[in-house]
Order: sequence, then structure tokens, then C-alpha cells
Amino acid sequence: MSITSRFTPDADHPGIGLSSMIPDPRARVAVMLVGLGVSIWTNVVTLPADPGIVAPVALAVAALAWLALIAGTRGGHVAAVAAVMCAAGAVIAVTDTNGLIFTGVAASIAAVAFDPVAALVLATAGPVAHCLAAITHGPFPGRLLTTAAVALAGLAAGASRRETEQRARRSALVATERRRAELARAEAELAGERNRLGRELHDVLAHTLGALSIQLTAIDTLARNDAPREKLITQIELGHELVSRGLDEARQAVRALRGESAPPAAQLERLCELHQAELELVGSRRELDADIMLALYRLTQEALTNAAKHAPGSRVSVRVDFGPQDVTVQVGNTRPAPDAPAALRASGGGFGLQGMRERVEQAGGDLQAGATPDGGWKVAARIPYRQGNRGDGSNR
Repeated sequence: MSITSRFTPDADHPGIGLSSMIPDPRARVAVMLVGLGVSIWTNVVTLPADPGIVAPVALAVAALAWLALIAGTRGGHVAAVAAVMCAAGAVIAVTDTNGLIFTGVAASIAAVAFDPVAALVLATAGPVAHCLAAITHGPFPGRLLTTAAVALAGLAAGASRRETEQRARRSALVATERRRAELARAEAELAGERNRLGRELHDVLAHTLGALSIQLTAIDTLARNDAPREKLITQIELGHELVSRGLDEARQAVRALRGESAPPAAQLERLCELHQAELELVGSRRELDADIMLALYRLTQEALTNAAKHAPGSRVSVRVDFGPQDVTVQVGNTRPAPDAPAALRASGGGFGLQGMRERVEQAGGDLQAGATPDGGWKVAARIPYRQGNRGDGSNR
């Protein structure tokens, strides 16, 4: 049995009776004072002409107890004040039934502030005090049954209010926990988006610098071999194109992270043209989810970069097949040229085959890579469509 009250003082006072429904603390206190005044007036006007000393004293004690509760009495003091108020009202009831107003209110407060067993013990102060007063100053048992009924009614009303408050607190707690979970999920999504953005920009930078390294090697070779000026200018312009393309890829990565879809054909055509690779598109062309398109593009880009790095001068081909359930891509090159510059083999992005496999697997697909019978190399990947990318041309 606990006698620790849940009441808090002053402005946070939960209220007495119907005043508990008033949100403003000052208005709530005002209503409680009005309720006390009405209760005192009701008892005063109905007391007999010669009530004796017991009833007026009991009324004064009950009124003081009510004031103490309004003032915000806490802890074990609430138990004592509620018991005194309950008993005082029962003593008044020996002379005037209206005194049971204080008994009912006190029992209700006990049920709100304490657990059921403690509240029941406190409420018994009313019937016990009534019995003692009736034996001494009035006919016994007098209004004992009425007093017990009022005390039980007060307990029931207070228990109902306590249950309502507990449900409200549980609902508020659940809402708070749900909000915390939502914030945690939003923070996790933001961190994931930042990681994806960092990876995409890293890949763009690595590829662009790798391609520039290859291009600068080619320019250096032409310059050392006294190549015609026109060829040097062409290679320098190609270097400018690589830089411009890198900036476009960075913007594309940001769009992909925002969930913006893009048609794949034009992007793959520009990429293959830049690497002087043959491109074959098979099947119904359609718009893809941004992350699938990004995985497809990065796979092709890295495979073309690897072909330029490890097999310069070889014939490179790209085949993209838009099937009914998935998109497949194959990037292959023939045997490397025997006189390939050694410097090309040391350049590139550095994230290679493992990075391609991880990216494809994150998109839900699979990747295979290996040597071909003719001495070349082939990378093949399959990436399944998302639900929105399937259908007969609705997304073409």
C-alpha cells in the first residue's frame, strides 16, 4: 500500500471534482474555491437552530482540509488531510446530510492520489467517524449506510478519473516514443543519404581523375613523339570534355539521391562516345528508378575505365538488354594491344571490380566478371526492376 501522493503543488494541482477538467491553473483554483464556498453555505443554511458544538467544529475542520488540498498539500500530508476531511464530513452527517459532500470529495481525492487499497483505507475514516459521533451525539447507527455509500461513490468516481488520467499519460508516452522513433529514423535516413552522397561524389571524382590521368598520358605520349598539332588539340579538347562530364555526373548523382528518374539511353550513349566504345541497346527502353540507373551507369563507367586502363587500344563494346523483369548489361573488350603504354596500367579510379559488385548487389542484382576465350575481358550484371519500372511501355 502506497501513501505517496501524485498531487503537485500550486499551478500543477490536478483539481478537485469537475475542476480537474479546467486546463487553466488559475481558473481551476478559482472553481475549487467556489465549490468550497457553496459546500460551506449549503451546510450552514441547513444546520438546525441549535446544532451544538460538534457540527460547526467539524464543518470548520472540513473547510480547512479542503483549503489545504487547494493549496497543494503533497505526499503523506494528502493522506492525512483527506482522511480528516472524510471524517469531518461524516461527523456533520450525524446532524445534517449535506456534510457528506466533504466525505464524497475526500474519498474521490484519495482514489485519485493513491492506489485502490490505500484509498479504501482512507475512505473508511468516514464511516468510522460517523459511528463514533452517532454513538456519542446522536442515534446509532443513524446515517451510517448513507455515509458508506457516499464514500464508495467517491472512491468509484476518483478511480474512474485516475484510470482516465493513466490512459492519457500512457497515450502521451506512446506518442512521445513514436515521435522519438520517427526522429531516430529520420536521422538514420539523413546519415544514409549523406553516406550515399559521399560515395557517389567519391566515385565521380575517382573516375574523372582516372580518366584525366589516361588522357594526360596520351597527350604526353603524343607530345614526346612530335605528333601533329591537330592531334594534341583534339586530345586536350577531350580532356576538357572529361572535366565537363565529371561535373555533369556529380549533378546526376545528386538527382539520383533525390529519387529523380532519368532516361538511360542518352546517358549511356554519351558515356560510350566518350570512351569510343560500341553501344547496343536491346528491348523496350524505359525510365528506371534513379538508384538503378545510377548503378547501371556506374557499372558501365567503371568497366569502360578499366578497359581503357588495362587494355588500351582494344575494341570495347557495351550491350544493355531491357528485359521484362530486369535489365542486363555486358561490357567486354578484346585482347589488349601488345604495345599498350605501361603508364595506363597504373592509372584509374581504384575502386574496381569489388566496388562494382557491391553497387550492383545494393540494387538487388548480381555481377560476374572474367576473362574471355579470345584473351579479352567481360563484365556482366543483372539488375531487377522495381515495381514502377515494369509494364508494357508505360514507362518508356
